Amino acid sequence: MKKNLKVKKFKLNVYAGFTIVEMILYIAIVSIFMTGLVYFTWDVIYGRVKSFVHQEVNQNTRYAAKRISYEIKNASGVNSVTADSISLATTDSARNPTVISVADGRIQIGYGSSGNCPTTSPCSITSNKVESTLSFTDLSSGNSTNIKFSLTVSSTGDRHEFNKSETYETSVELRSK
Repeated sequence: MKKNLKVKKFKLNVYAGFTIVEMILYIAIVSIFMTGLVYFTWDVIYGRVKSFVHQEVNQNTRYAAKRISYEIKNASGVNSVTADSISLATTDSARNPTVISVADGRIQIGYGSSGNCPTTSPCSITSNKVESTLSFTDLSSGNSTNIKFSLTVSSTGDRHEFNKSETYETSVELRSK
């Protein structure tokens, strides 16, 4: 005997497209990913800016401090010291006097009355991207001539990434004495 097997055919309903729940879920996942990507990109950009600002302030501080120390060490004497400028005597007549001061937030140095950077038109030793303050104190006593200087270089801006300040303070003795 043959059994009749009833074969049931199932019809699968296949829909082309997404349901509304799937669409909302996909949009939410893509939105979360894109938000994270945007925040990561801004962090990278602002990190680069912060690094540049720190580098600019540190380079200006280092160069100005070394240059001022060099000029004081190699001077033959001190003509005058005020709170924000110094006039140094040198044995080289083309560089006599050497004047270091601050004007418009930039540290400037001038040599003699002619040449590339005369005292009437001094050259800046700090960049225009930073603000600088400088103060001098005469610590001379007896046979030694000592000059103390304090240098502050800073950068400011609207965001905390643009704000950086460095202060350098030292005293230098003239070699010629």
